[in-house]
Amino acid sequence: MYHPDLYDLVTPASFRGDAEWYRAKAREYGGPVLELGAGTGRITLQIAQNGVVVHALDADGAMRAVLRRKLAALPAHERDRVVVINGDMRTFTSTERFPLVIAPFRAFLHNLTEQDQLACLNQIREHLAPRGRFAFNVFHPSLEIMAHHVGAMAGVWRWVGTFPRADGGFVVRSDANRYDTTRQLVHSQHRYDEYGPDGTLSRSSLHDLRLAYLYPPDLRRLLTQAGFRSIQIYGGFDGRPFENDTDELVIEASVE
Repeated sequence: MYHPDLYDLVTPASFRGDAEWYRAKAREYGGPVLELGAGTGRITLQIAQNGVVVHALDADGAMRAVLRRKLAALPAHERDRVVVINGDMRTFTSTERFPLVIAPFRAFLHNLTEQDQLACLNQIREHLAPRGRFAFNVFHPSLEIMAHHVGAMAGVWRWVGTFPRADGGFVVRSDANRYDTTRQLVHSQHRYDEYGPDGTLSRSSLHDLRLAYLYPPDLRRLLTQAGFRSIQIYGGFDGRPFENDTDELVIEASVE
């Protein structure tokens, strides 16, 4: 389970330009947009505030509760553009058909097996409007980064960042990662040490996370198998070609 307050503290408003890209896609294709793995609404709220209706799906009740609190603070005309849905991206159903389905911030990688991945893609295909698009991003499995987390270095704790809090305190995040190269999974532990303004440690918490990782040929094969035909994979949100090991993979696909 995520800690929503900590998630919001350590997650940037825009990750490598993702917020701007998803906002532009929402305006291009129009609403309603379906967002998978909406979380506390980092992308959801920006789309709604940009004038587009968005259905925000997430399976985590704590994350949805924070999203609802954020919505309550918005003007009615913005709040009314958001529909919060309790659902699993592999099994959700809706009577709506969406011109755009999105899965920002690597949400698709929560599907750990090929069976999960295909189930999710099949649900997306079934819920796309004619000429609709699926847009999402995942990390490229960098061999250089993996090499820093194998052998004696597997599971070693590494400082990620120190994040100030509004009360004058701060949070220190550290991660430990192990890669299962047979199943193409990364096992991560995220540790959050919370300090008061005087530097006294007030709480430590641990979040266990497992994600799949997928290479471009994996993505093309899965999308094709699920019935998608027009598939574009970029090396970033600026639309540049995928060329570097550490690029973010940005994908668009449609069934027509």
